[in-house]
Amino acid sequence: MNSNIARIVRLPGLAILAAAALAAPFAPMAFAADTAPDAAAHHSQGKQLFEDWGCASCHTLKDAGASGHVGPAFDGNPGLTKDFAVGRITDGQGAMPSFGGLMTDEEINALADYIIASKAP
Repeated sequence: MNSNIARIVRLPGLAILAAAALAAPFAPMAFAADTAPDAAAHHSQGKQLFEDWGCASCHTLKDAGASGHVGPAFDGNPGLTKDFAVGRITDGQGAMPSFGGLMTDEEINALADYIIASKAP
């Protein structure tokens, strides 16, 4: 009788393990589906910030229809990295004003991500 009880107790454990093994390949798909709208919203937010804060008046960025000539062009700028963009947006330099006290860290990151993702080669 003990062996029958042991066999019954082990079966639910195996069923749980089998269900987990079957579900595992689908977990990345669910995660990707959940994050895709957030990425699109983040990109859209960055583009809106680019427009709202007047970045187009100084910088060139084809994706935004920007053709400013005061600041550096973003399109074709291989030295433009996210870290550089975040630092410059936050602290400013020269004619570039500091937006660190005007924008949240989330907004600065969204703007920097948009610029980096949108710059044409």
